[in-house]
Amino acid sequence: MLWINEHKNVWRVAMLVVGLGAIMGPWLFDHLWVPPEYMCSAPYIRLDNNFCGTPLPGIWFFRWVAGAFVNASAGLVTGAMVFIDWVREFLFTLLLILLVLPFFSTMLVTLHGGRRRQVFNVAAWGLAAGIGLVLGMSSYPKLFWALWGIWLYIGLAASALILEVLVLRAERMSS
Repeated sequence: MLWINEHKNVWRVAMLVVGLGAIMGPWLFDHLWVPPEYMCSAPYIRLDNNFCGTPLPGIWFFRWVAGAFVNASAGLVTGAMVFIDWVREFLFTLLLILLVLPFFSTMLVTLHGGRRRQVFNVAAWGLAAGIGLVLGMSSYPKLFWALWGIWLYIGLAASALILEVLVLRAERMSS
């Protein structure tokens, strides 16, 4: 475990770089209604009997959620949306924040260590792994190979969680 503690900033930066790659990879499908008698041509993939889809990058997912929250807030202010619908959009936006939070907490721990920040970083990666797993399982698990970005993110979050716990344990044992 000594090598983990000695090179923790190196693998933290590597996790951030891999995380950027995961966010640029596909996370969800853009649905297009195509009757079963017609073929789906590349880049579209047959999702079920009536729909084809093209994989969309995770960055698009983040833009979509942020835009939906802004539109929902404007709708709440203008009266075009009821409060309960705004709460649903808010909770979905919170999901986005929890998926991005580990990147900021990892940057903070890398630049300015500290036990409290490390514990927060472990919690952030744990939440991100759980939320990512829910997202990955809810979007066509039969076609997991087409959505490699979300699965890379889930693997990264699980790996980061394990490494951060090992760092905390090593530092506790050394002090």
